[in-house]
Amino acid sequence: METLPYTVICNELPEKSIVRFSGQLIINHIEKITDEVKNQLSFDKDLHIEINNPDSIDVTFIQLLLTLKTTLKGNGKQTVISSELNDDLKVLLNNSGFQYVLN
Repeated sequence: METLPYTVICNELPEKSIVRFSGQLIINHIEKITDEVKNQLSFDKDLHIEINNPDSIDVTFIQLLLTLKTTLKGNGKQTVISSELNDDLKVLLNNSGFQYVLN
């Protein structure tokens, strides 16, 4: 079994969906990450996104988060994002103006 440089874990509960991301959340892997999300998540429930100490994040992952939020909002559902980031990633998001995405 191949060890991937990222992790996507999706759980469907009766009242909401939960997706957990970690690892390298960057352009090199975003297509596969997006495919996993599309194939595993139900878009007819509220969504809780957890970002757990990723190694790296780039704008493509931020775009995925924004797309998920927009899609769920269009379906009348809510999205909550919680994250644990190291200080370097917090500074990167603040400097790039994307800190609002994780709030």
